[in-house]
Amino acid sequence: MALAQLARGLATGVAAAAIMFAISPASAGENYGSVQGVVKSAAGQPVSGAFVRLKNADKRLTFMVISQNGGAFNASDLPAGNYTVQAIEGKNQSAISAAVAVSAGKASKVDVALSNPRGAMLAAAWPDRIPEDKFDALPKDAKALPDGQFKQLVAEKCTVCHDVQRILGKRSTPVNWQFTIKSMRANMAAASLPDLTDQEASEILQYVTTNFHPAPGGGDINARLPDYPMTGQSMHYRVVTLDLPRRYSEPHDIASDPSGVAWAAERAGALIRFDPKSYEFTEVRVPQGPAAADRQRLGNPQINAQGILWTADGPNQRWLSYDTRAFNISNPGAPFHSYPWQVKGHGGAGGNSFALAPDGTIWGTGMNKEVRMLNPQTAEFKFYESPSASKSPGAYGLAVAGDGSVWWAEDNSDSMARVDPTTGKVEEYKLPDVGGHALPRRMNSDWDGNLWVGVWQAGKLMKIDYKTKQMTLYQPKTASLGMYSVVADKKNHLIWVSAQQVDKIFRFNPATGEFVEFPLSYAQQDPRRIDIDPSNPNRIFFSGNTADRIGYIELLP
Repeated sequence: MALAQLARGLATGVAAAAIMFAISPASAGENYGSVQGVVKSAAGQPVSGAFVRLKNADKRLTFMVISQNGGAFNASDLPAGNYTVQAIEGKNQSAISAAVAVSAGKASKVDVALSNPRGAMLAAAWPDRIPEDKFDALPKDAKALPDGQFKQLVAEKCTVCHDVQRILGKRSTPVNWQFTIKSMRANMAAASLPDLTDQEASEILQYVTTNFHPAPGGGDINARLPDYPMTGQSMHYRVVTLDLPRRYSEPHDIASDPSGVAWAAERAGALIRFDPKSYEFTEVRVPQGPAAADRQRLGNPQINAQGILWTADGPNQRWLSYDTRAFNISNPGAPFHSYPWQVKGHGGAGGNSFALAPDGTIWGTGMNKEVRMLNPQTAEFKFYESPSASKSPGAYGLAVAGDGSVWWAEDNSDSMARVDPTTGKVEEYKLPDVGGHALPRRMNSDWDGNLWVGVWQAGKLMKIDYKTKQMTLYQPKTASLGMYSVVADKKNHLIWVSAQQVDKIFRFNPATGEFVEFPLSYAQQDPRRIDIDPSNPNRIFFSGNTADRIGYIELLP
């Protein structure tokens, strides 16, 4: 990063920088070609409904399409370069092909045969964790930790923010455990909790790597693709996935600007700009703050109709806005503006989710018990606490309803909270009984102003009628989905939800009650937030947090 470039990024007292990664053509469509072929069984018969994945390692791009009648597939709009091809269907898969060269304006040909057996399917679960049905049965008491050196240290330090289940249920490599500990230290700093010493971190790492090894089969990239053929509407889509250049970027959240460009917030402290038309990828570093480079953690970005992006920057004790319309690779930092967190008694500036109200106020959740509101005109923050705040009911996703009230998910207590911004009154509403912990997560409002919530642990989608406060649950045929993030297609009256435990995105039609599934390209993709492209409601962006990937699914004719 040149100092001159940093200097150009000065704006409202802050600085930023960007890195352009050369993965894109000079202009949309200039270098595009296609790969066509036929998927056949081991006996030479055509197979429809198969997954066909094409990977360009040089550009870090993966495309996935579905074979149609007669086994034919056509992957178009591919940047020029070399691609490997693999098909997967039922209990079989093809070998990965030799490199196929794609040239501008030309169609390359390759056929693939499903001649190899697939590995075992991966059970529904959080990445690097045991299946949810087994996880939920784990004890929460620290006494359940395996005996051994440093057990007491782990019990004391690692349960400050969560119970012991999170430790007992995780199965990871030493390098991933090391990053987990580093990330938790960043969380502790953001929450103004006492940090670990480096010696303590080393001892904790020794304990967890000794006792919690990776689960077998977790490395098979095909292990979550369904073992049945795609049919109906599930046959007509493609997936485009971009691998980020750095491990542990953690793009937990993604949002689309009005022009259809996606912006992801790396927990590593940068905004990612990804243009789905040109596949252009740019990384924009946030303005420097007091937090160390390895203690960055951006929050849930939201973009308004004017293209202004908002995100929480907890470790640097501020909220940030960024004008996506003013983006220019030669002057990337200019659109930033900082709102310092100068409040006491409300923890740090970080939190789980943001929402933008029609009146221009910015809302966020925090401290497991409250929502915060920023008036950008006055830079004044206000706070609204849950009636059961003393019990830490949770404060996760939030959204603005049709009457202007702000609702948020109390994930710890399986409740929803509602604040009337005019009166400041906060009310709570218990979720319907699901026979166990429901765990509501992210939410959004629809075309009528009603609310839709991903009920993660129950594997359900929930609608809240903002007028009657009635809650209605919906569930696809598959259980244990990990319904996480929800977004509404207000033009076509459809609901989209990410299923984090099974690496799928679902579309729900409230008028018919029909769910349609769209599997993603990789196992343990970890899809978190999704967002609709305002310029194309058939394109749904997703962020793959622990996989360090972002991308989109796109419905095809």
